[in-house]
Amino acid sequence: MGLNMSDVAAFSGLDESTVFRLWDNTEWLDRVSGRSLQSLMSSVPGIAEYSMAHAVRKRRDGLVADLHREGLTVNLDALQNSAVAQQHLLNALEAGLHIMRGQATQKTSSFIARFWGREQDTALEALYSTDAGQGLLADPRKLFDSSIDLAPRLNRKTYSFHSILALNILTHQVSKVTGALEADLGFEVPGRQTAFMMRGVVMGSLISSNDFDLAERYRQELDATPVYAALEEWSFPTYTRDGRISSDFTLPSSLSLRNTAAEVLREIAVYNDAYLYYLASTYIPLALKRDPAFGGRLPELVQALELRGADCRDRRIRQTCNTLVRRLKGLA
Repeated sequence: MGLNMSDVAAFSGLDESTVFRLWDNTEWLDRVSGRSLQSLMSSVPGIAEYSMAHAVRKRRDGLVADLHREGLTVNLDALQNSAVAQQHLLNALEAGLHIMRGQATQKTSSFIARFWGREQDTALEALYSTDAGQGLLADPRKLFDSSIDLAPRLNRKTYSFHSILALNILTHQVSKVTGALEADLGFEVPGRQTAFMMRGVVMGSLISSNDFDLAERYRQELDATPVYAALEEWSFPTYTRDGRISSDFTLPSSLSLRNTAAEVLREIAVYNDAYLYYLASTYIPLALKRDPAFGGRLPELVQALELRGADCRDRRIRQTCNTLVRRLKGLA
């Protein structure tokens, strides 16, 4: 930029000796202090952008190399061209590294559990994707195998909130791609853990298989088992950050489902008919008990259900959507 050391020192307010120590050091960014870096960012154009790009590239290169050693090739084009934030995608690659290394530790559970959320889930979905143009891995089959192998071993560790979330997330991603059900994955888990993991498996399988009977069996399970219904009600609001993630799986008595409403409307538009039936028969009625205004988006919900329901070939799904629409029109 045509600036010399004195110029940079004058503009940034740093001592010339500090700038001198960094000037010809190719590793200067690793050696500069936080306060000095802030001063440089605020006074020299391009340094802020370079610093972020350098940090992302350095982490990316390390993860690509580590995953290669585990037998996975990262699709750099998909990584660089994705609309998802690079940091989320790098976090997903790191999760893949934990899974491939197969260490059934609390650290592994804790890291994977952080992917409970819309943006994080989208990044992890890209990691497991078999779409050659969108998937972060050239061939994710080894990741599938490692996930199926790791999940039951995580379950045998001490019960914890993070282990419950991690199991749900792993089984959801695997079942979404492979269609494998809980019985196929070989899990034996008690109580709340069973309920939450079953939900992850069912949601993934519904998305991949369009199985109406599975959606109906899940609805019946919720009707018969209160803990299943409680976890179903907890899942959407915490996933969308309408409510805080709580280790006791509870929600506040008063809660506006603004973000949840936006996510449900998106899912109505993009997911298959069996998943639509799950929403109309199972989740939306639960959500309306918590927030009768549905985040202020009842009119949009009515319209979305009418449009999608009309396109369904299965009479049972059309009837379920129509029944819910009539109820909603009475609320509006």
